Amino acid sequence: MQRIVVRAPTCSADIITYLKGIFRFHAEELQPAERVEFAFDADRFPFAIAIFESLLAGAGLKLLSTREEDGMRLFEVEKL
Repeated sequence: MQRIVVRAPTCSADIITYLKGIFRFHAEELQPAERVEFAFDADRFPFAIAIFESLLAGAGLKLLSTREEDGMRLFEVEKL
């Protein structure tokens, strides 16, 4: 499974808009039912899981599982 590391923007961009763009960009490259793992720095992306689920759904992705590992939040997602 491919791991996509999402880095926080260095400018003062709106993080939610930034994440929407990241998810849409990667969703366009995936085939239906294809799975990937997104990795986020837990400190830079402290949002509730429900927010991520909503953003992923808006891009045509479904959150399958989450876990934390070495200060990273890891989300396994599937393209619908």
